[in-house]
Formats: sequence, structure tokens, C-alpha cells
Amino acid sequence: MKKLLSILFAGFVAAMTSAQTIAVLGFESDCFNLESRTATMSDLLTDELVNNEDLVIVERRLIDKVLSEMDFQQTTGYTDMATAKSVGKMLNADCIIAGNVNMTGGKMTVTARTIDVETARILSNANMTCVSWTEFNRKLPDFAKKLVAKIPMPNYFAGTWSGSSSETDDTYEIVLNENNKCNVTLITTNEFGEQMELIGHGSWSYEPSNNMFRLDARLTTDLGTVKKISWRNFAKLDKSRKSFNYLIKDGKKQYRLTFSKTE
Repeated sequence: MKKLLSILFAGFVAAMTSAQTIAVLGFESDCFNLESRTATMSDLLTDELVNNEDLVIVERRLIDKVLSEMDFQQTTGYTDMATAKSVGKMLNADCIIAGNVNMTGGKMTVTARTIDVETARILSNANMTCVSWTEFNRKLPDFAKKLVAKIPMPNYFAGTWSGSSSETDDTYEIVLNENNKCNVTLITTNEFGEQMELIGHGSWSYEPSNNMFRLDARLTTDLGTVKKISWRNFAKLDKSRKSFNYLIKDGKKQYRLTFSKTE
């Protein structure tokens, strides 16, 4: 029992992070000749997913220990929804990935699906057919990407950001809310050389698949001056996820802002 508690505590610590915790279960196969390969395939998939900084991957030894402590008997297989949900909860995983390997006509067919532990809902699935380990390894990155494509990822852009540029005197403070609403404050200089503050709100979005950042807002001053912002460009957070650069196109002006997270 002490062993199980220590394993569950390790899973709980992982679950407290902002990243999603994923457990890749051992692949199944009804083909005797593939039994020695299925473990290697699931391990290679695990290694591929480790490269995704938005995911916390449960170690294989912890999965094996939990299954052993549960005295799990593989009668219906991991892909049975009730079993998948039970195993996932014991591992404190947000999602589990379960797969199956079969041999047809001299070709291996690998299928897997990602299951949300809380709802037991299938989030995504992927499949590939290969005739060699070389082909398996070549197709593996795309296979892994499909499996995690619909997992809810942390929204690292949400928060308060300050932006400035060495090319202009403009400074921004943007508050990006989780519901894709935003508040924007711009301090700039008018045509008379006077500093003015514009404040407004709008909406924003970010698409991780292509790093496209969008922001639309309507800003006003106390005197009624109106400025509309419509940003459409690429943005990618640095490794610390605390800053990003963004190319601003404002009429004929074009300059790059550096945003830093303040909250």
C-alpha cells in the first residue's frame, strides 16, 4: 500500500503543473509474432511525446507498478472505456493513450486513441501502416502529433503583457483573458508631439498549430479620439514563456514589439 501511495503522490505532483499529464499504456496485439514489438512501439511513442513541452509524460515504471498494485488482469484490454478510465485515474493522468498493433498481408497496422480520463471520451485517434522499423520511425512524429492535437493545452498567452519597441515611443499593456477577451492600453504621441493614453477592449486568439496571433480592439481617449487595432501575425513564446516578439503593421508604419509577461 505504501508503494501505491508514493506512486499516486508522484502523479499528483505532475497533475498540479499547468501541463497536461499523459500516460501511454502498453500497446496490445492479438498476433503472437508482434508481442515482442508492441512494448517497443509504445515506448518509442512515449519518447516522441516527451519532446512536447506542454505535456507531462508518466514514466513507464510508474505505469507498470500501478497496474501491478491494482492486480490488473488484461481481459478486456486497455481500450475498454471503463478500464481506461480506472487506470488513468489511478495514475492521476488527464489523458491516456492506448494502442493496438495487428499484422495484415505482411504489413503492421498501428492504431491508437487518446482518451480523456475524466469523461472517458475519445479525444482523437491515429493510425499508420508500415512494413519496417524505418517506416515506423519516419511516420511516428506525425502519428504522435495527431494523438495530442485535441488535448486541451495550457493557455500560456493568457495574462498581462507589456510591449515596447526601440523603433517607436509607443508602449502597450495588453491583458489577455482566458475567455479570449482582452483589454488594451496604448501610450503614444499625437501629431503635436503630445503624449496621450488610449484605452479599450476587444478579442484575441492564438492558434498553436501555426503560431498565428490575432487581436482586435477599439481604443479611445478622454477626448474621444478613436483608434482601431487589428493584428494578424505570427508569435511564438520563448522557452521561458515570459516573452515574445510581434511585428506590428500600422498603416505605412511597420515595427517590431517585444512583449514581456508581467502577471
